[in-house]
Amino acid sequence: MSEVVLQQAFMLWMYSILAFWIWGGVSVGFLVATPRSFLEKYFSEPYFGPGELAFLSGFPTNLMRNVMFIRLLASPSSGKKRGLTEAYKDVPGWLIKFARFLYITLLLVLAWFLGVTVFWCIYIVFYH
Repeated sequence: MSEVVLQQAFMLWMYSILAFWIWGGVSVGFLVATPRSFLEKYFSEPYFGPGELAFLSGFPTNLMRNVMFIRLLASPSSGKKRGLTEAYKDVPGWLIKFARFLYITLLLVLAWFLGVTVFWCIYIVFYH
């Protein structure tokens, strides 16, 4: 494999890492835009246990909670197990659209990153 192709593949991998960090920064905007009443209502018992509440309340694990709520608003059926299928009714429509945008872009970024990582793993296994 030529040196130029390897350099380009490495740059694609680095850009995918950068895209993930950019996505994380944009998702903080979702965290800020989420109504406090929504979090107080749905980030409580009986939907979450006491251990989960304590664990997901502080930084940096509140970002995991943020991704959970992005998925919940983008795909309400994902809250079936916790009984949160109707939670999307308590937020404005623009926030649901923002959550869908974030969810789709996260899936794209992760798929891209996985693809480029698999390429590098195959390259390392077969050429070294």
